[in-house]
Amino acid sequence: MALFTAGPVVGQVSGRIGASVFSHNRGGPYIRNGTIPTLVTSQEAINAKGRLAAQSQAWDNLTTEQRLAWLEWARSNPVVNRLGSQVTIGGNAAFVGINTRLAYAGDATLTDPPIADPPLALASLTPTFDIGPGDFILAFTATPLEATIKLWVRICVLSNIGINYVENRLRLLLASAAAQATDLDIETELRARFGTLVVGQKIVVRAHTFDNATGLLSAPTQAEGLVVDTT
Repeated sequence: MALFTAGPVVGQVSGRIGASVFSHNRGGPYIRNGTIPTLVTSQEAINAKGRLAAQSQAWDNLTTEQRLAWLEWARSNPVVNRLGSQVTIGGNAAFVGINTRLAYAGDATLTDPPIADPPLALASLTPTFDIGPGDFILAFTATPLEATIKLWVRICVLSNIGINYVENRLRLLLASAAAQATDLDIETELRARFGTLVVGQKIVVRAHTFDNATGLLSAPTQAEGLVVDTT
């Protein structure tokens, strides 16, 4: 792994160029050799690819007027990329992105773009990770969520508690029921996704509110904690 300092022409680099992968951590930006990915066969990956394919097909079935509406919505709602810059995506990317979220949450596809603003973020998020007889929960406010709002939870489990940069490690864990009330028990889903948990592991949680009427996510609320066992 090589460290580097970006110059005046290139301020930041993220992603892959040829055989080199550009990224950064708390030590600064670095370059590492890329690897050729192996075939991904996890059930989560298969399901995600299926949702993506289904919504790409749904885009092909839209009318011209609906596609133009999604294009205009995308132009008016830029997204933030990995470098923190706002970029404008295409109408098809906006349609597929919103509707793959809705499909994951078990909600209906939107053929027209949303007309409402994203939901408000959580006011607070407090996790407790006790694999013994104690709680293994996400406590949050405001509670309960509104009638069309679900909790959208992304998680990573770290054996090295010194790791703080987790953008490439977070995995989608669940979308809760609508109008979910605190406290949300996530132990079953977490064990199914990450396997047996070990005392001392660090768990980072990034949660959004998700409006199942619009497919939009709030700004994230992040919290972390260590796995304990009170037995």
